[in-house]
Amino acid sequence: MRLSQVQPETEEVRVVLEAGFALCQLGRLSEAEAIFRGVAELLPSSEVPQVALGQVYLQQGLWAEAQAACQEALQRARASSYARVHYAEALLHQQQYTAATELLGEVIATDPDSPHCHTAQALLAVLSDPA
Repeated sequence: MRLSQVQPETEEVRVVLEAGFALCQLGRLSEAEAIFRGVAELLPSSEVPQVALGQVYLQQGLWAEAQAACQEALQRARASSYARVHYAEALLHQQQYTAATELLGEVIATDPDSPHCHTAQALLAVLSDPA
């Protein structure tokens, strides 16, 4: 059987992703990375595992890798507020303030009721008051 023949159920994928997020919270980043890479292979059109992988890289201080993972997520789902916010976060860590600010502003304007909007607002607040 080939990986492309595996058709995971939504509930199964959710559980696996939650395990990855839990491992990430516990600081077990290499294990979380392996999970997110595996889910990304299973779900090539989903941005979620790519953004999660970007978060692993952010926690490791691997800014360019985080940016690349989130950029891949945006290629999978251009309109994803989740991917755009975390892509902007990776840009902020690389001091690309103008591009990050524009992207965060777009998320706030286009998705004002989402939790991603709140994340975007928090990131902008840090920029305006870095102390």
